[in-house]
Amino acid sequence: MTTEIETVPRDLWADRIAQVVAIHSSAYAEWNGPQSQEQEKQKGEGYLRRWSTFRGPLLLLASVGGTPVGFLTADERADATFSIAHIGVQQEFKRQGIGRSLVAKVEELARAQGCRGITTTSYNRFRGMLILLLKQEFYIQGTSWIPGATDLQIVFRKDLG
Repeated sequence: MTTEIETVPRDLWADRIAQVVAIHSSAYAEWNGPQSQEQEKQKGEGYLRRWSTFRGPLLLLASVGGTPVGFLTADERADATFSIAHIGVQQEFKRQGIGRSLVAKVEELARAQGCRGITTTSYNRFRGMLILLLKQEFYIQGTSWIPGATDLQIVFRKDLG
């Protein structure tokens, strides 16, 4: 299985948002349950609004056989780091190296831009994500409690040296 990673140009995000939302819905179905078309539409609109406020936003799509199966969103921060906002891989494609390929690509792009590190957050319930980040040499920088959350948010960082 060959995974292709595409950096989606900003002017094509609106055209690709339905694919991103479909991947997200599949990736997080275990925790979020099934999503209606209206919920997916609202999620897509919310992503596009939020991404438009990012400094140096990035959208990566991973495809297998031409079909998008994973995504990663990130943005460059003023402190010369990249912050990963979301990573998602369709349920039936998990544990096949797609998430690892997406993280490796964002690391490559961050290094090329002279960034000093990559940060992200996750939650204890996302065991696969925790394992992925630790295997990709991220370290736990700290934790925080988000009001209304059901578990602790874990802050990860990878220094790019």
